[in-house]
Amino acid sequence: MTTTRPCTSHQKPEAHTMPAIRRTVVGLHLFNAVSAVGGGIALIAGGLPVPIDLLRHTPFESFVVPGIFLAVIIGGSATIGATALLTHRRRALVTSGAAGAVMVGWIAGETVLVEGFSWLQGLYLLTGAIALVASLRLSQTERSHTHKEMLR
Repeated sequence: MTTTRPCTSHQKPEAHTMPAIRRTVVGLHLFNAVSAVGGGIALIAGGLPVPIDLLRHTPFESFVVPGIFLAVIIGGSATIGATALLTHRRRALVTSGAAGAVMVGWIAGETVLVEGFSWLQGLYLLTGAIALVASLRLSQTERSHTHKEMLR
């Protein structure tokens, strides 16, 4: 049985009844955002024990540019995806799906450039793919529901 709290004038009622899958995607985006920003800062500052040899097949001589990209683009897109879902923006599911696609693209590109794959890359590939697919499914579900409402 689902219960909802009374809605005050500054709260949207749907915020209290967000479907579990939507909350899960928000959580994945927040996890990705915190990880990407933290990882990016650590790469820039040299705080991670990552061998510079991993960059031998890339255009980079240090982890500074990849760290900036990781923090700003990957972390930023995940933050925007989570925020869009939490604030029920008009294009929230498109934004969320795009954030998942950015993560998948980052991991795919990273894997090709460093010519290797680790369990950590697998984890982030999975979180990005789940966010992408779940956003697409939610979008289809909501469109179907809206279409049915219009037919009534």
